Amino acid sequence: MVAPASTLVALAVGLTLLGASANAAGPVASGPSGGPGAAPRSGPGTGGIAPTGRAGNPLPAAVPYMGWNTYYGVGGIFGEGTILSVARALIDRGLARAGYRIVWLDFGWASGRRDRSGQLVVDRHQWPHGLSWLTTWLHRHGLLAGIYTDAGSSGCHGQGVGSLGHYRQDADSFAAWGFDAVKVDFCGAGQEGLDPRPAYTRFAKALANNSSHRRLLLNVCNFWVPGQINGVRPTFANSSYGSYRWAPRIAQSWRTDTDIGFSRNVQWVNVLRNLDHDASQPTAAGPGHWNDPDYLGPELGMTSSEAQAQLSMWAIVAAPLILGSDPRALSDSTITMLTNRQVIAVDQDPLGIQGTVVEQEGDGQVWSKPLAGGQAAVALLNRGSEPLRITTDASTLGLRSAAAYEVRDLWAGTTETTAGPLEATVAPDSAVLYRVMPQQR
Repeated sequence: MVAPASTLVALAVGLTLLGASANAAGPVASGPSGGPGAAPRSGPGTGGIAPTGRAGNPLPAAVPYMGWNTYYGVGGIFGEGTILSVARALIDRGLARAGYRIVWLDFGWASGRRDRSGQLVVDRHQWPHGLSWLTTWLHRHGLLAGIYTDAGSSGCHGQGVGSLGHYRQDADSFAAWGFDAVKVDFCGAGQEGLDPRPAYTRFAKALANNSSHRRLLLNVCNFWVPGQINGVRPTFANSSYGSYRWAPRIAQSWRTDTDIGFSRNVQWVNVLRNLDHDASQPTAAGPGHWNDPDYLGPELGMTSSEAQAQLSMWAIVAAPLILGSDPRALSDSTITMLTNRQVIAVDQDPLGIQGTVVEQEGDGQVWSKPLAGGQAAVALLNRGSEPLRITTDASTLGLRSAAAYEVRDLWAGTTETTAGPLEATVAPDSAVLYRVMPQQR
């Protein structure tokens, strides 16, 4: 039940449960176990066998992968110096330790020029030491490396790097250079009229059979929504809305909606839009394959409460956590928000179940995500412009009965024990996030 309220009040909590682990104090994530220079637990040192997930787990992206991407915070102009500077910020500001380990080069890493043999030309002014040197540096510092290409002959509007006609050649190059992840865009490919499923299937096969026998994570970035290209194309089946039908069999993630914003511009209204479309097919996601609603964008146009709500909801829907903002420019409070280990633990829960809406009234929503160990994560989301009092209970959440429940507010850092309803007054454009643990009888 959801009711308007004029002031924020203290939380009164209580309920029953359906699912999560005792790992509430820290994420089941992939980060180095030691300091910033520690060797990574898995992946780069062993050919990228498990670029994300627990040490020793051979499944790529056993939990949603985490990292940073150049696209929203840096844009298309970057080179070796920028990437090293950002990588140091990820380490020095604790983001890498919290799990944000993939340093992902997006469309601006190359012009798309090729030499006579068809190999992509690496600009020595942009990458003076070369890309193999860069990935080695990142791996040595406990980080992972991601790279970008388009499934078409070039990127958007005939510009930038594209791999059409060179899928195997480029897959071999990315692996030989030491990358751990590849984002394959469909901007140029869609404009050229390609169908996504056969194109991505061919690329996935090339990546899986690369000459270095290196295991790389594949992100399907078909962001087009129906009719977005020219009013007719793509069809629903060939759009981001239809990728869930085939992408889980070939990739570790796939986009579920169009871009969440523009360079240095991510707005709350688009966060809600992408959240809704990502939530439409929750059973498509699971360990090793994830719905991808696009990147986190704190300080790119949202308020601090909106950015916190985005991370809350991305955790509930088990989304890959890729930071789009420039970590060098973020405030200390935003870094603290992004590195909240109890929130990250919800996203990284080993069950890999995507949370869903279990109750909605007006602008208020109740979301529930089963977690390992008989616990659950619960988000109360206020999508409106006025404070709302949101109330739910055990039966609505589908939780097993218990005499009492420990309810941990993951943002406030407080814990309550209760047997009553779960309720809180939630500020506009905000979310409250709980981990609920049934107590032993």
